Amino acid sequence: MVFHFQEEKRKGFSMIKAEHKDIHESVIIGENVSIECEKVTIGKYSRIGNNVKIKCKELIIGNHLYTADNVEIGRGGCTGPNSVVKIGNGVGIFENVVINPSESVEIGDNCGIGAEVMIWTHGAWLDITKGFPSEFGPVKIGDNVWLPARSIVLPNVVVGDNVVIGTNSLVNKSLPDGCLAAGIPCKVIREDMYPKELGEEELKNMVEAILSDWNVLCEHKGITRTIETIYENGIIILNQGYEQTIYNVVDKEVDGAVNIVSEDLRDYLRRRGIKIYADRFFKSI
Repeated sequence: MVFHFQEEKRKGFSMIKAEHKDIHESVIIGENVSIECEKVTIGKYSRIGNNVKIKCKELIIGNHLYTADNVEIGRGGCTGPNSVVKIGNGVGIFENVVINPSESVEIGDNCGIGAEVMIWTHGAWLDITKGFPSEFGPVKIGDNVWLPARSIVLPNVVVGDNVVIGTNSLVNKSLPDGCLAAGIPCKVIREDMYPKELGEEELKNMVEAILSDWNVLCEHKGITRTIETIYENGIIILNQGYEQTIYNVVDKEVDGAVNIVSEDLRDYLRRRGIKIYADRFFKSI
């Protein structure tokens, strides 16, 4: 199939080729990025790093995607009729990830795809007429999945929701919801482990420890303004003189004053595993 692209859009040294594009105006695209698809959809406050190459039939990206540098989505029959890549909201894809969309690849909301992960939808090299293996099929990863560094996912795998996988795992079979799994090949270590409902005291101790670490970091960064952080019943209150910012760690909402310090705390919470999204990018001092 030959694509006849109607328009070519350049940002710096980057290039997007598509017959149909729906890219939110807030999207940030790095240098030396190449996106080549029939149809491209990218949601608001998504960021694509440098040296990223994407080639498939259709690309659908939700809101608040973070893609690090040197990511490749393509390789091997990546323009066929089933070559559709769908990535949900709040997904992080880190350095040197390779995703092969010969068949469809779907990644759900709030997933982390660690550095040097590989996701394959086809695998064939040796002569299949002599009995060597060959496999083609889609990959689907559910919501709230952590696929950490150097793991590999093979064709025809479905990973359920709320799954944590160990580093360096070879995922060659589907995994159920809520499990902890690891190994070569990957096996379920514990079922029905996630999500966990934390008690108020446990949540309070965890959040207060994070806030204590952030206050130490503020001193290291030389933040001189008076800062007070209070946690109570799922709410963090940041006081800066007459300015106040409120973070709801349960409902994942933020309200009140927006400034470099309040955004630094929001970004620090993100890095510690409490993601509170807003109509802006995460940013630290």
